[in-house]
Amino acid sequence: MKILMATFWGLQNLGGIWTYIRQLSEWYAEHGIEVDVIGTDMQKETVYILKKGWLFEKKAVLPALRSTFTTDHVPVLHADPYLAYLELNRYAYELGMAYLGTESYDLIHAQDPISAYSISRVMKRKVPLVTSYHGSLHLEGYLDELQMNPAARKEDYLRTPLGKYYQTMEQLGIAASDGFIVSSSWIQQLMQQFGAPPAAFSRIPYAVDLVQYDELAAKQTSYPAPPNKKVIAFTGRLEYIKGIHVLLEAAALLKEYREDFVIWIAGEGSMGPLYREQTEQKELHDYVKFWGMVNNVPSFLKNAHIYVQPSLQDTQPFSVTEAQLAGIPVIVADTAGMPDMVVEGKTGYVVPPSNAAALADKLDYLLTHPKVRTRVGSAARTWARKYRSLERQAEDTLAVYERYIKKDRMAERGQDEKADMKIGRGARTECMSTSSTFSLHQLPISSELLADLMSKIPADYRLPDRKVIKEGK
Repeated sequence: MKILMATFWGLQNLGGIWTYIRQLSEWYAEHGIEVDVIGTDMQKETVYILKKGWLFEKKAVLPALRSTFTTDHVPVLHADPYLAYLELNRYAYELGMAYLGTESYDLIHAQDPISAYSISRVMKRKVPLVTSYHGSLHLEGYLDELQMNPAARKEDYLRTPLGKYYQTMEQLGIAASDGFIVSSSWIQQLMQQFGAPPAAFSRIPYAVDLVQYDELAAKQTSYPAPPNKKVIAFTGRLEYIKGIHVLLEAAALLKEYREDFVIWIAGEGSMGPLYREQTEQKELHDYVKFWGMVNNVPSFLKNAHIYVQPSLQDTQPFSVTEAQLAGIPVIVADTAGMPDMVVEGKTGYVVPPSNAAALADKLDYLLTHPKVRTRVGSAARTWARKYRSLERQAEDTLAVYERYIKKDRMAERGQDEKADMKIGRGARTECMSTSSTFSLHQLPISSELLADLMSKIPADYRLPDRKVIKEGK
């Protein structure tokens, strides 16, 4: 069996999604299954196969794409600068995928809607395509807008060119795929709103390599417990979407009536300076400690008493599972896939999102009741070790791969003329056969590269992609 795991985004910029890809690919390699991982190096502008040294330089086609698809030629692409950047880079990604090749794989597991749709457009031989959405493009886009403009309304954002583009890509990614692997009921419901049939889903939660976790946890901690203080921990990227500002607001409320706690924040990100500034403004310097990047999270959590995940949107953070494995009661925001990770009052707690007062109240309760902390933390550890092991996740995911590969082979042999691997192969053909303006040979790229690409892409491949332009305008 030969599997391709692919993403449109930069592999090292993906946070928990990179952990998902890395853990599964390494587990399969250890068990004799060949897995390639393809992603984008955003800085070097390459599409590459991890660990093999095979790459496609996007600069070989991007200048031609930019000079051809100008504001005059495709005005809708340039209605938003970032939209133009994404779509032209998506074309370069498609050509990179064609150049590197998709036909040698038994199955492709796309990790986002953009890669799923893009790969489907350059397939000459149909390879089973299973897709995972690890979040929502349009909702994350709205949260980015909300960060810059607190008065922004979601319904207004979704009518913007970029908001429409994200929704279009999410819909087309679904139409291009044969089936879906998702981690939570939230992301499944979101995808069903874009037309994904319920029967096409396999729900497999994110997991942790328990052997590796135990090895890291066994190492001596470098993070000493503060005297007479209970530690409230957070680990993750310091970005707006993670809701750390809500945790700091809750800490400011909590310190008004108790002093026996400290917030430990581990991680780096673009919002780090602002969060440190917020800490000073709210006079929290005695209550908050920023540790920066932490290489050993299990060791870091040894002296923690409570874990908080206040994210505005998070599918299923690995950090929550790591805290559960440490035997710590967790508090998560009631948003996205996080409520699926706890049994309320038994293995953790759920609080309303962006509600600092509710979070402060729950923290106060747990700080006041050490026996509850111990009981809930112990139950969380037992639950996580039973339901969140990498071995279980990998075996369940492999079973999905095998099912779609088997269906594909039966269909090829003509033994199952009705083999409908989701919405069907016709949906992918529809995605590829839309009206357009240019065939590839009309673009000003090198003749050698052009000949290579023309031999690998479908005959009806066209640019710009009128399916996106039509539905995104």
